[in-house]
Amino acid sequence: MARQGLTHEHRSLRFRVQVPAGGAAKYSPAIVARRGPILFLVEPLAAATGPAIERLIRFLEQHSPEIVLVVVAADAKVPKVPQEAYDEIYPESELARMTRRIRTQDPEGIIRPFGKPKTAHAASARKTS
Repeated sequence: MARQGLTHEHRSLRFRVQVPAGGAAKYSPAIVARRGPILFLVEPLAAATGPAIERLIRFLEQHSPEIVLVVVAADAKVPKVPQEAYDEIYPESELARMTRRIRTQDPEGIIRPFGKPKTAHAASARKTS
């Protein structure tokens, strides 16, 4: 990100995410890139299941639409990440594309739409219906 001229911060923000049992869980995204009032939160995702996914889904349900949650996953895991767990997703092999996309976002413009890839979860849901 620094090589492409994108100013960013590491673990600089802290959020609370409401959990089903009541109370709140802490969430501090790995990387924050600010484009005017738009925040890009970049989260590397080692596993495509479990508590990490649930936290991301709940975060998206509870926080501002001016926050763009970007997940980076191993190329083979991208189709396994549920679409409701991110706003944008990039395979590790396309980090330069992700950085370029964030860097070129007009800080005063609308957030450009992102075409979400088909997931393994979505494909299996279609087969059963």
